[in-house]
Amino acid sequence: MGPPMPDYLLILRDHEERWDKFSPQELEAVIEKFMAWNRSLEAAGQFVGAGKLISDRGVTARSRGGKAVIDGPYAEAKEAVAGYYQIRAETLDEASEAALACPILTYGGSVEVRVMASGGTKAE
Repeated sequence: MGPPMPDYLLILRDHEERWDKFSPQELEAVIEKFMAWNRSLEAAGQFVGAGKLISDRGVTARSRGGKAVIDGPYAEAKEAVAGYYQIRAETLDEASEAALACPILTYGGSVEVRVMASGGTKAE
């Protein structure tokens, strides 16, 4: 048996205000598209986990001049991290193909694909 497949983090970015223009019925259709994509990842054995992030409830911790500083949240940011998926794939190309099917792309968002060190969070 070969080494385990690596895990990839799909970072979904979008303009949150875009969704304010959708009717409840349109939002329901968007949610169904995400649920269908989620089911396809599960059927392929790729799904590990996912989560939606609330953009106005976060901050950024950083160091400025040797001092710890907390910034944010920034409502004026062009694009915010809207959520994430953790998937399992054989290669970066395979993970990228999964990302290309993400419904957020249909609505003008983007998906960053990153390999996770040591196959994710599980201890081997």
